[in-house]
Amino acid sequence: MTASVNLTASVTGGFVLPVIIFMLLLALAFAVYNNISYRKRVGKKLHKLMGRLAVKSDKTARAMLDNNEKFRKVILEMNEGLLITDAGHNIVFANDCACKILRLPEKRITGRKLSVFTPGASEASKIEELLTNRGSLRNVREELQLLRGDDEIIWAILSISYPADIKEISAGAIIVLTDITSHIMLERKMHKLTSYMVQKVRQQDCSFDIQQLVSDPGNDAVSVFKRALKIIPEGLRFGNDMRVEIEFLGKRYSSQGYKDTQCMYKVPLNVDGRRYGNISISYTGNVLRNTKPFRLGEKVLLKNIADKIANSPSVRELIQAVKNKKQSPAL
Repeated sequence: MTASVNLTASVTGGFVLPVIIFMLLLALAFAVYNNISYRKRVGKKLHKLMGRLAVKSDKTARAMLDNNEKFRKVILEMNEGLLITDAGHNIVFANDCACKILRLPEKRITGRKLSVFTPGASEASKIEELLTNRGSLRNVREELQLLRGDDEIIWAILSISYPADIKEISAGAIIVLTDITSHIMLERKMHKLTSYMVQKVRQQDCSFDIQQLVSDPGNDAVSVFKRALKIIPEGLRFGNDMRVEIEFLGKRYSSQGYKDTQCMYKVPLNVDGRRYGNISISYTGNVLRNTKPFRLGEKVLLKNIADKIANSPSVRELIQAVKNKKQSPAL
């Protein structure tokens, strides 16, 4: 009996141990399988996520490239000339509008200084001064003349800036060019027209004042001559720089400081076809450098003034008095 029990226990003990080991191996295999499956799923998700990120990154890169291309196109085709210089003031970039303003291809602009494209030394030194004072000036706007590639002189506005955050692009300046030649020409034309109209009004006022002077019966010939010395300059462009002298019947009536100069104009005082004297206009000071100080309208005005004075009643009376004095017998 005892032997039978021991045999049964021995057989049972020997069977349970392999079963336990088998179960542990099975659990381990299942755990390993689940771990591999999990890793595959995670790997697929990561791969899919990486793919999305790659697509998004590629789109971002393309968008940035598109933006850069758009910015470059805007800069190249903008309606203002754009120049970029280096630390030595040499031009390193010129857009299409700058090339059109200077009438030169970009390769003939880059590598040269902007001061080269000026008609004179004063403009060149001014540009160099502006570009040199980078430390003291942040933004500068200057109006000056430039010389085109075809030797035509134009007026331009230079807007110079020195951005501190573009040193990666250039250590120099950004210059915006604006061609204002047409505006300057229009302003000059308007100024010329306005000056012409103002001068015409002055001439008419002068002629009217002379007419009133000679028509006043209370003014004798000497009074007419002396007051005319002050009225005549008011009808001429450079009245402040002129002196007048009226010579009549051998006597001279002159404004203060009158003297003969190289810049003079004379009109005769004729009465009934006979010359009795002159009105002399003498310019002094800066007007001497003006090649044509007497315009046609001014010459016509002076001729009309001379005729009005010479044919005024008081002057005719003076002529008659002189004639009568000569004809009367000496006592």
